[in-house]
Amino acid sequence: MWRSTGRRAASGRFWAIVLGAAAGLFLLGFLIGWFAKPTDKKPSVSPHEDMKAAFMAEMKAENIKQFLYNFTQLPHLAGTKENLHLAQQVQAEWKEFGLDSVQLVHYDVLLSYPDDTKPNYISIIDEHGNEIFNTSLSEPPPPGYEAVRDVVPPYSAFSAQGMPEGELVYVNYGRTEDFFKLEREMGINCTGKIVIARYGKIFRGNKVKNAELAGAKGVILYSDPADYCAPGTDPYPNGWNLPGGGAQRGNVLNLNGAGDPLTPGYPAKEYTYRLDKASGVGLPKIPVHPIGYHDAESLLRNMGGYAPPHSSWKGNLNVSYNVGPGFTTNYSTRSVKMHIHSHNEITRIYNVIGTIRGTVEPDRYVILGGHRDSWVFGGIDPQSGAAVVHEIVRSFGKLRRKGWRPRRTVIFASWDAEEFGLLGSTEWAEENAKVLQARGVAYINADSSIEGNYTLRVDCTPLMYRLVYSLTKEIPSPDEGFEGKSLYESWYKKNPSREYKEVPRINKLGSGNDFEVFFQRLGIASGRARYSKNWNVEKYSGYPVYHSVYETYEIVERFYDPTFKNHLTVAQVRGGLVFELANSVVLPFDCRDYASAVSNYAHIIYNLSRNHEEELATYNVSFDALFSAVKNFTEVAASFHERLQQIDINNLIAVRSLNDQLMFLERAFIDPLGLPGRPFYRHVIFAPSSHNKYAGESFPGIYDAMFDIKNKADQHEAWEEVKRQISIAAFTVQAAAGTLKEV
Repeated sequence: MWRSTGRRAASGRFWAIVLGAAAGLFLLGFLIGWFAKPTDKKPSVSPHEDMKAAFMAEMKAENIKQFLYNFTQLPHLAGTKENLHLAQQVQAEWKEFGLDSVQLVHYDVLLSYPDDTKPNYISIIDEHGNEIFNTSLSEPPPPGYEAVRDVVPPYSAFSAQGMPEGELVYVNYGRTEDFFKLEREMGINCTGKIVIARYGKIFRGNKVKNAELAGAKGVILYSDPADYCAPGTDPYPNGWNLPGGGAQRGNVLNLNGAGDPLTPGYPAKEYTYRLDKASGVGLPKIPVHPIGYHDAESLLRNMGGYAPPHSSWKGNLNVSYNVGPGFTTNYSTRSVKMHIHSHNEITRIYNVIGTIRGTVEPDRYVILGGHRDSWVFGGIDPQSGAAVVHEIVRSFGKLRRKGWRPRRTVIFASWDAEEFGLLGSTEWAEENAKVLQARGVAYINADSSIEGNYTLRVDCTPLMYRLVYSLTKEIPSPDEGFEGKSLYESWYKKNPSREYKEVPRINKLGSGNDFEVFFQRLGIASGRARYSKNWNVEKYSGYPVYHSVYETYEIVERFYDPTFKNHLTVAQVRGGLVFELANSVVLPFDCRDYASAVSNYAHIIYNLSRNHEEELATYNVSFDALFSAVKNFTEVAASFHERLQQIDINNLIAVRSLNDQLMFLERAFIDPLGLPGRPFYRHVIFAPSSHNKYAGESFPGIYDAMFDIKNKADQHEAWEEVKRQISIAAFTVQAAAGTLKEV
């Protein structure tokens, strides 16, 4: 018995040795084969890179062109049936493209429209009250659009009603410094006057607010050729300049992030309590109206009073640019009268919200959003952006139909009523604030894809700098003379950073677009990208036909981007950002870049304070706490980054934990109490400038406390507020550093 057992054991040992030797030889052979592989072959590309390449290659310029054409044949004013029809079309096509779900989400918000029976206009009145000149009631239609109905005439949305009459005062751009010049240096009082301001430099709502504060009883806004005509270019249709009869529509609210004026802070649903229409947030108290430069020339031609204080107050019309008040002696009995009959009404708007559910982390959201409503045809604003979003959705949908899903959930949004104060995006974010604060990874904005054809323009959180730079190195440049080179190379060559060495310029986020609520209120990392002009050379404002009837498909197709190559590049940047944010195992955020930015901003605000050395000493104002917090944040960010390099990406809990620290870093800069007088701007590092909504300001609390401080009546109180704001900034930066410490 024992013999047979021994034989079995011996034969088992024999086979074990044989198999062991075979396995050893196989392993040796495998290792020799592995190390002997030709080294010039690239290692196999990861599935993530494979899918990203497929996603990028799927997008086509021709499709974007077709989508732009489809979206621009009719006006799509918020609150109209045409814009609801477009929402339904977008919904149907996104479903067809392969998204998991696509919903229409409605809100009932305050909008503003001209009166069909009583048109808005401005007149010059003689001493007998006769109207001797009236401004145009509409813009001459562009060729091919003569028969289009429902083109809303130029108006200032949310203007107060009224028929004020008075002397005219020319206030240049209507900026804070322009009113300071008039009041403090020239002794001109605007109380009871009608002011005329040229468009440009700052958001129109700030111009109206400044005029109101100066005591004006009406505001006329006009487009000066100096700001809306590029030299050497014809007016549309022969070129891309604004014709003399063209005028810029736009809202004149000062919402400061409130959303619907009647439901600040809460979604405008059926059940929501509403403020009285007259006491809505940010509504102007005086009439406002926009005109073109032909009409403006008639109003400005006989201005009397003071000469312009500086050559920078002169535009390119054939007039003196005298400031007034009133007309020259020969015409001194004449006055200006406004006739404004627009009305505000609660109107239903519709967002389109599409979703692709994530696989590994379905409770983490990456959002791509852009608006759909336009003032008229929206050739550039917004449809050049909406067409790009449509192509990005189509490409994602194609991958999804082949069985692929992103790691995280992607949400696509077609916002309504952006032109009326970012209403669609803000109401949706208000309704979903709790889940967005808990789950929102990033928001990428997608308004106009082009405002020029020179180079890329990016505004984003410092968390995304590194991602934007690495992505643009992978995308081919569409620019002439950069064939075979990357977008990064042409962008860097044409617009290098002023703050950082050897990288392209990236701007701070301001506002005036749908990222506002996500970034400034909720603290969700945000970014935007489009093709832009050469701001160093092209000094005109934005693009000339902005918000006019001349913003057509043809102006894009004939002048801005005939091959749609720039649109495709913007699609690859926006789409590529969404893809990386939704699919990278570790979130592609770099907190060290935030540390550099915050340090840079702290030095800038400190240097600004040094214009008041004496007061800093008198009132014992110190920035030491802020600099100490910045130093701590910088050290913690560096050690966090080190830890990130050591991560085991197969340890899902560890990855999730570090990713959450990255995701919540932007949130850590939110102060729930908001900025002074601006409760919905809650980001302590960035806010829209109090003097120009479009521009971003760093350390806005400190900046605003120090603004014009030498003219504050109570100096002690003013410097106490500066000290309070420095302490809030120091606390916030220190607290943000705490969120990055090892758990």
